[in-house]
Amino acid sequence: MTPRPLTVAELVAAPGLGTTVLAGRDGLAREVLWAHSCEMADPAAWLGPHELLMTVGLCVPADAEGQVALVARLDDAGLAGLMIGDHPPAPPLSGALLAEADRRGFPVLLAAARTPYAAVARHVAAANSFGQLHQVLRLSKLYHLAARAGDDDSALTDSLATLLDVGITVADTATGTTLLASDPPPGAAETARGYPLRGHHDAELRLRELPGAELDSFLLVHLMKVMEVAVDRVLNAADRWAELSAAALAALLGGTVPAGLAEVLRPHRPSEGFRLVAVGDADGAAVARLAAVHRLPVAVGPGRSGLLALVPAAALPEFRSLTRPVAGRAGVSSPYSHPADVPHAAAEAERALAENGRTGSGWAEFEGTTVSVLARSRREAEQITASVLGGLCEEGPRAARLRETLFAYLRNDRAWAGTAAELGIHRQTLSYRLGRIAEETGLDLAATGDLSSAWIAYQAWESLRREGDGAGEGD
Repeated sequence: MTPRPLTVAELVAAPGLGTTVLAGRDGLAREVLWAHSCEMADPAAWLGPHELLMTVGLCVPADAEGQVALVARLDDAGLAGLMIGDHPPAPPLSGALLAEADRRGFPVLLAAARTPYAAVARHVAAANSFGQLHQVLRLSKLYHLAARAGDDDSALTDSLATLLDVGITVADTATGTTLLASDPPPGAAETARGYPLRGHHDAELRLRELPGAELDSFLLVHLMKVMEVAVDRVLNAADRWAELSAAALAALLGGTVPAGLAEVLRPHRPSEGFRLVAVGDADGAAVARLAAVHRLPVAVGPGRSGLLALVPAAALPEFRSLTRPVAGRAGVSSPYSHPADVPHAAAEAERALAENGRTGSGWAEFEGTTVSVLARSRREAEQITASVLGGLCEEGPRAARLRETLFAYLRNDRAWAGTAAELGIHRQTLSYRLGRIAEETGLDLAATGDLSSAWIAYQAWESLRREGDGAGEGD
């Protein structure tokens, strides 16, 4: 803890000074930062808070009313007290002055006849210089810790918190993500004081301190500078990791396996099993920042409707635990084990996220048939749709109407009411269209085999549509 300044009581108790308390004993706990001799008519105009006025009496009025007014002005100015010598030209101190000093708790001291005021001033300076030296030593230690920390900013944060006896938390301003944190000391205040950090990245420093032992501005300024450097180091490294991670995911979504995938997912491998997690745009930035700051073994990047994260199956619990507080909704794909399945897993995750948005909040897992093994290329998808849907693949409005009716029927688990409501048509119209679909495709949607074929064709059609939209966006 920071040494406190000298008090009036400690000055009076100092051996060799021979100081006596005449009045204002209730104020002996006042701090004395400096002792100054002044004989100007209004000493309060020349001295400030926590300074002790030393006078031979030239500035002290002779009348009681003037003496009372002097004590009032000195106390209102925040002075630590008044020291006067018991010798000419000092006027006699009135009972009114002493009573006013007692009422205000303003110390009035009598200096020993043979004690020079210079000795009192040197004593105050020497006593307080120890506290200043202590601050300088702590500052030196602060920079010593910063120099020795290297890239271990978490250890640096813990060391600084121990040195300064505070709890330290640093949060990313853009996303609210906690970047660095240390435990507060026992008994620390529940409420933290916040200070903006203005390095290359905006962040906020939050301190939890012991009541009555708050960190002074001298050390606070230097702590903020050290933490600005630490934040920039953390986030610069996170940004580099995020770029590598996003590039790996983009390559996978494009159908290629990037060379840097093993580094991103280490110690896991895609062949051990992975899942795709889709997060909405509103939460994507915070999730991406968390993954990058903590170097999670995931590939994170933009998807069609928000953020996508390829997460090894073994790392999914950690990823979910860390990001769930900032990700209000998420969709999770089925398990996969081959990089070629990433586009299909992404589609499942985004579909689960979309369904989650209509039905509730939290993390929702994809429910449905995994069909990626049946359509791992555009050519295979085209073959599936052509063989199953037949004339429904044509571009005309009639084919499009029947095709969308079939897809809505499948999405609604063949529920007539739900399908009719989604399409905005009457049940009789739906019955007519289903009959036309059976004629055009030869499908019997009451038969399990034909129903499975229709569902797989639907998934293949959706994958082709997504590829077409992606090509349009790239153009």
